[in-house]
Amino acid sequence: MFTSKVLSPTFRLARAAIRKVHTEKEMAAKGISLPAYQDAVWSYVKAQRDGDKLYIGDHVGQALNPETGEMETVRGKVGDGPDADVTPERAEELASQAALRLLSTVSHYVGGDLDRVDQVIKVVGIVNGTPDFRGHGKVVNGASDMLVEVLGDRGKHARTCTGAGSLPAAVTVEMIVRVKD
Repeated sequence: MFTSKVLSPTFRLARAAIRKVHTEKEMAAKGISLPAYQDAVWSYVKAQRDGDKLYIGDHVGQALNPETGEMETVRGKVGDGPDADVTPERAEELASQAALRLLSTVSHYVGGDLDRVDQVIKVVGIVNGTPDFRGHGKVVNGASDMLVEVLGDRGKHARTCTGAGSLPAAVTVEMIVRVKD
């Protein structure tokens, strides 16, 4: 069996150029598109690379404001009772949208090629729930499901879900991804 040390540099480059996955093409076939990348607005960056790991900061669920035509952060408490502003089902959709925003950031940081995502390692989802809300995991499934829908097995990850008494949005999600050069 040949090893990469025996193969010529030209052959290795040609072999490396053969893409095994076509993430963006598969997304288009499924009718999934990434939102436009949004740069950081304060004194931080959206993601930080350390070796082969890309640490992506929290991204919130957004929805289209029909009055302005702009995507806006959805704020409020998630729950089933009278104190809730956002239903659990709507929050799950927002988590799914937050995952697409995370993938948009990943795409930006890897030169537009999501095939460079080797594996999503960890996802952290935080839900701004009412005091009696217990469905945090179901809400964050929206993000997990979207990552697997887009990346297949590369999107499967370890996960932490928690609730918060106060957040700038109904749902926020962050993740760590292993990337390939």
